[in-house]
Amino acid sequence: WNTSAVCDESPRKSKSEIKDPRRKPLNSNEDPFFRSRQKKSLHEQNLMVFAGSSSKQLAVEIADHLGINISRHNSGKFADGETYVRINETVRGKHCYIIQSTSPPVNDNLMELLLMISTLRRASAKSITAVIPYYGYARQDRKTENRVSIAAADVARLLQSMGVNAIISIDLHCWQIEGFFDNSVPVINLSAGVIGMEHMIEDFDIENLDELVVVSPDAGGVGRAKKFQEGLIGRGFPNVALAMIIKQRGGAGIIARMDLVGEVKDKDCILA
Repeated sequence: WNTSAVCDESPRKSKSEIKDPRRKPLNSNEDPFFRSRQKKSLHEQNLMVFAGSSSKQLAVEIADHLGINISRHNSGKFADGETYVRINETVRGKHCYIIQSTSPPVNDNLMELLLMISTLRRASAKSITAVIPYYGYARQDRKTENRVSIAAADVARLLQSMGVNAIISIDLHCWQIEGFFDNSVPVINLSAGVIGMEHMIEDFDIENLDELVVVSPDAGGVGRAKKFQEGLIGRGFPNVALAMIIKQRGGAGIIARMDLVGEVKDKDCILA
């Protein structure tokens, strides 16, 4: 039954269309979705997008948004477990983007990414950009004791030696990872916080929550949590507080103790 025609003939407004007097509007320069909403087709440009095994769905959505097709390639394993890659289109003089997280299984996905970069370089691609939403080995970014590896730096060297021109990642474990790459390889560290904040404002009715606290899960994430807090304050939520958890580790993957800094009792917490 179509009861809307009887009860109300006016179209319903979505949450994004309902104006909240407390919420500050965004102009085009502040809107994090400004470029995405333009949805310009890139058919006329020499741009190719390759979908790695770990990020196929993301790559398809990116290509669809850009108005181009996913470039064709094959990857898999030989009987002895070795990874192989084959590019099925000409890439000479093209700007190539590889969408591939080095998430678990980390070593397999990292090796596939390295071979894709190397194959594109040998096939005379004009530029190669690795889009790595999750940067594997990022937590091994410093020496915590004698005779331990700094794997985040070693991964950076591997990517460079294969011939990558630029890196795009999302919320790297720490900013110093950018310094592991030479100046000739720019690292673009995107933040998902601003998009997550807009999503929460639009879909979770946080306007009705009076006691908000942004909590950083560890000391290294305080800067990220502070930016999230500042973003909410800038959007008309002036009473957002900040808290953090300090972890003391007893070994790899073992948390011996956690201490909370800040007040969260009877408050609504956002882990950022």
